[in-house]
Amino acid sequence: MRKRKSKKYFREIAIEDVFLDKLAKSDENRTEVSERKLEVPLRKANFVFLLLLGIIVFGVFIAFTFRLQVYGREKYTALADQNKYIGYNITSERGVIYDRNMNQLVRNEASFDLWLIKVKFYEQQFSLMPLKLEIVAKILEQDLDSLYEKIKIGGSEILLAKNLNHKALILLETRGNELGGFGVRKQIVRHYEGVESLGHILGYLGKINAEETEEFMELGYDFGDSIGKEGVEKIYEKELKEQKGRVQIERTAQGEILSQKVMEYPKSGKALVLSLDLDLQKKVEQVLSQTLKDVESEKGAVIILNPNNGEVLASVSLPGFDNNLFSGGISFEDFEKLNQNENNPQLNRVISGYYPPGSTIKPTIAMAGLSEDIISENTSLYAPLDLCIVNIYTEDGQCFSDWAFHGWTDVRRAIAESVNPFFYIIGGGYTRPLSSSEFFDERLVDNFKGLGVRLINKYLDLFGYGKKTGIDLPGEVGGRVPTPEWKESYYSTAETQRWYLGDTYNLSIGQGNMLATPLQMAVGTAAIANQGTLVSPKIVKQIINPQTKETEQVSGGVSQITDIDPYIYTIVRQGMRQTVASGGGSAHRLDSLPVEVAAKTGTAQIYPSKEIYHNWIAVFAPYENPEIVIVVLIEEVEGLRVAAQTTAKEILQYYFENN
Repeated sequence: MRKRKSKKYFREIAIEDVFLDKLAKSDENRTEVSERKLEVPLRKANFVFLLLLGIIVFGVFIAFTFRLQVYGREKYTALADQNKYIGYNITSERGVIYDRNMNQLVRNEASFDLWLIKVKFYEQQFSLMPLKLEIVAKILEQDLDSLYEKIKIGGSEILLAKNLNHKALILLETRGNELGGFGVRKQIVRHYEGVESLGHILGYLGKINAEETEEFMELGYDFGDSIGKEGVEKIYEKELKEQKGRVQIERTAQGEILSQKVMEYPKSGKALVLSLDLDLQKKVEQVLSQTLKDVESEKGAVIILNPNNGEVLASVSLPGFDNNLFSGGISFEDFEKLNQNENNPQLNRVISGYYPPGSTIKPTIAMAGLSEDIISENTSLYAPLDLCIVNIYTEDGQCFSDWAFHGWTDVRRAIAESVNPFFYIIGGGYTRPLSSSEFFDERLVDNFKGLGVRLINKYLDLFGYGKKTGIDLPGEVGGRVPTPEWKESYYSTAETQRWYLGDTYNLSIGQGNMLATPLQMAVGTAAIANQGTLVSPKIVKQIINPQTKETEQVSGGVSQITDIDPYIYTIVRQGMRQTVASGGGSAHRLDSLPVEVAAKTGTAQIYPSKEIYHNWIAVFAPYENPEIVIVVLIEEVEGLRVAAQTTAKEILQYYFENN
């Protein structure tokens, strides 16, 4: 048998195989290394660290979740509700104001204003903007260039026109679709009775300013609300302010409204009834205006009180201002015009103007002299034309003059004829010069002890001078009754700081450094008229709740002057009656009135070298049973004229003919 030979086959190794084997070997090594790394156990310290870290993170997460779900539940539920519910206020009307006869002095009126919202305006096609402005300018009857200027200098929202008329409203409404960016807004504005002198009484509204923000935000006001800035609008802000309503809106997270609910209905503010008589107010303003024109003066004031309860029947300060200028916001031009007026029309001279009262305080000085037994009703003093005091060291004389020679005078005549030397003597006392002096006159009283500055101050204080009366109007000043301490603190040199006898003399006749308001004069005169009752004057008489119709009476309050014998009032009142009834009385021209009147005039010189005076008169009537007290002040009258007296006479004539 033949043997077969086996055959072996050999193949050459290609270069690619060499590389593939090398790569495979490398992969095998990497795989083994990777497998070996996965099988390496963690260190114990690392494991503990990771475990603790995990526990801490998980614990923090649990604590934060617990805080949100448990402790913060109420807070975050409330925040969620705030996002779910929103609300807005519903405004109502501010309270109105009437005079004592229910004539409406203040009312609420709708006003429509045209505004431009720049963002919406600029969203429109640029080419249409000039055409829109031209249309608006024609509707408003304004110059196109001025309209461009307003837009140029204005902010994001621009007031283009206030209080649109009916024609403009209709045209804007019909062309509203063409005028994107322009919008008409309605607001309620206050309209005041068009009597100039009422501006000081009623006041006006204004937006809450930065200084007032914190105070009024706490009281529930919103940004942009208006509040009373002057007059009774300010003092009775709480009563006049409307109570806002509240609407709650429920919405989804996407802002869609689900429901609306009225949470609180709005209520109108309370109404005020003033003690003022509108017809009397108008008459007083007309009479005072004419007097000022006649004597070529520009400033004056009249106050009329009921002396029994302090009700203010009329209060006029001229010049005044139109408070309707402030309704809806006063223009810059009008505001500057008011502020730059040298006669200061915004000053209420009745309560904020203080003046040397002159002889109108002589009845009060007489009350003091009689009460302190310095004089009696029968005391007669010689009153020369010039009362001179002599320096005992230098023998120099200083003389205090009278406006006329009066001779022997008692207290009634001294009041009636306004005898200065009589009041110099009872106020400051007098020592007659030696017989060798050129000023010696044996008719003059010798070594007469007067009241002195302390007692004069006491009685002026009793009758309300030097302090506020408490009237329900803002801006009242207290006046000034000077004392030695005041003079020392007011002046800067030893010579001017010293209190001299001449200071007491001047104080005794209402001159020198004493200052009073017309209202203080009226209150002091009323206390003499009603024989001892010091009233606290009030402008507001009643407050009416429009919802319940309940009426609240506003009382000024009274206090009694108990330090004075009633008969002393009789003596002084008789002197004031003689001022009118006697031929030599300084107010004799009032004697022709249909009722008996008592009065005291005053002429206060304000420039030492000029014959220019503040002209005063204080009057009460009827004499036996007074109903009214009138004080008239005319500022800066040239010469010794009877301007205030003429004014008072015409007012009294009107009052008693119509009452």
